[in-house]
Amino acid sequence: MSFPLPSADGYVFDFNCTLFWDSDENRRAWDSTSERIRGRALSDEEYSLLNGRTDGETIDYLAPHASKEEKDGLVLYKETLYRSFCIESGLTLSPGAERVLHALKERGLPMAIASSAPRINMDWYIPEYRLERFFDKGRIIAGRTDIPSKPDPAIFRLAMRAIGTDPERTVVFEDSASGVKGALAAGAMMVIRILEPGAPSIRDPRIVEISSFEELTAEGL
Repeated sequence: MSFPLPSADGYVFDFNCTLFWDSDENRRAWDSTSERIRGRALSDEEYSLLNGRTDGETIDYLAPHASKEEKDGLVLYKETLYRSFCIESGLTLSPGAERVLHALKERGLPMAIASSAPRINMDWYIPEYRLERFFDKGRIIAGRTDIPSKPDPAIFRLAMRAIGTDPERTVVFEDSASGVKGALAAGAMMVIRILEPGAPSIRDPRIVEISSFEELTAEGL
């Protein structure tokens, strides 16, 4: 099955579990952090609820009474563990992602990243996965603690502003339900959702659900 990449003025990408399939590594790191704090891993329901939230919000949930210094230490613990898991797994950009990014870059179409990832991780991703081949650094929006997290549309509006496109002429790539809702609330013309096996679909005429970037063709751009 294939789907033609829609023609648009700009494209905004979530990163984790969209351009970078790290759900297993992220879950392992959060489970270890939860066990350290509470003596038990996250339930599936909790993980679904917290997916797409910032580290700070997740730590607030797990350790609501901890001091700021303790919370900062827990974030550092989790992300250090997470990055070690990514290296251990030999992760690369997700299947088909580089082909799609190259096609958009060759056509001069502006692209941005809108991610809930903490800045310390994005500063690692950028050189590790050579993201500046495709994205200007000023168009990589991540680690913003001054705006609400997804499903609030704020981060998508920032990304669209960074590439100078109107929402109704911008395509967003996402995976989480909260991210999809935020992109739609921002007025995106279309959301292409990378749907993990077993995740429930979201029915909306502006959403196309695919299993990977390998299903996309760049013909007609």
